[in-house]
Order: sequence, then C-alpha cells, then structure tokens
Amino acid sequence: MSMGKAVWKAVKSFFVFWKDFLVGDSPVLAIGVLIILGVAYLLRGSDVLAPVVTIILVLSLITFTVWQKARARRGTQRG
Repeated sequence: MSMGKAVWKAVKSFFVFWKDFLVGDSPVLAIGVLIILGVAYLLRGSDVLAPVVTIILVLSLITFTVWQKARARRGTQRG
C-alpha cells in the first residue's frame, strides 16, 4: 500500500468514526445540537438572552427526543 493510500484510508476512517460517534442512531439529536450551537454562537454577545435561549433549546431537544423514542417504543410493543 502506498503512503498516499494509507493516509487517505486513515483520514477516511477518522471521519467515519466521528460520523458514527456524533450521529449514532439519532440524526435528529446531532442536527439539534448543531442548531443549538449555532444559535448560542449568534447570541454570544448577550449576557442574559444567550443562556436562557440555550437552556430552553436544550430542554426542548431533550423532550422531543425522549418523546420520539417513547413513541417509537410504543409502536413496536403493539405489534
């Protein structure tokens, strides 16, 4: 294996690992975290608004993902 192919394989493996680690089985959670980080970045100058909005978004995301998993679990138990 040439040096270029080895480097390319290592880089590809690195990104595949991070995709699996960050996205896992919940792409909604990964996208939600990216959105929250973006909103927090946009509000970084506000001492009051940024923490309040960030906390509300985090709690909303957690509530949504738990609701989504519970709904999926109820659907599999019926059948």
